Amino acid sequence: MQDKPLTTARVFRIALISQAALLLLALLGLWLSAVQLPAVRGNEVTWIIAGTMAALATYAVAVFLTRLPGSLGASLRRLCALLHPLFSGFSWGQIAVVALAAGICEELFFRVFLQSWLMEFGHPLWGLFTASLLFALLHFASLLYFTVTLVMGLLLGWFYWSTGSALGVMVWHGLYDLLAIGMLAKFPHLLGLESANRLRSG
Repeated sequence: MQDKPLTTARVFRIALISQAALLLLALLGLWLSAVQLPAVRGNEVTWIIAGTMAALATYAVAVFLTRLPGSLGASLRRLCALLHPLFSGFSWGQIAVVALAAGICEELFFRVFLQSWLMEFGHPLWGLFTASLLFALLHFASLLYFTVTLVMGLLLGWFYWSTGSALGVMVWHGLYDLLAIGMLAKFPHLLGLESANRLRSG
């Protein structure tokens, strides 16, 4: 029996189902474990603004690295070329829904529940690193993508640990994904994707 093709509708449905599963696991984990969540340090509005600025900054760095000449830039462009077909048919509405779902559901599971829960069993850095490692493994598409996602997970984890702001880290993740998926789906040429396509087909 042949596998079903990954149509836009199917990719969208898989994305939402996976996010719903993470949301359910997060809520169940928080309920069963009664994990002690960190208190928000300072003004929540400040951390939401900081999350917004961090999303813009980290995505700007990602674009810069992707456009670099040399092996790193070429590898990132090849990765974009592999991911582009998954999102190329998405409408802006679908992109926004997937980004919002990822920002809320993944951060609730990996940072608010898992990282906080793991921190109760040892040094806070243990919880931060382990949750980030599992976050990267969930997104494993290649060794390079795993590495990029691990670094992003560590940054998000550090932000949540140092601020206690779930809203701030959700804004960072959601806005980053909105920019990343939107650019990949609608403006791939700005990432140098045309040259990556030639490399992949050559």
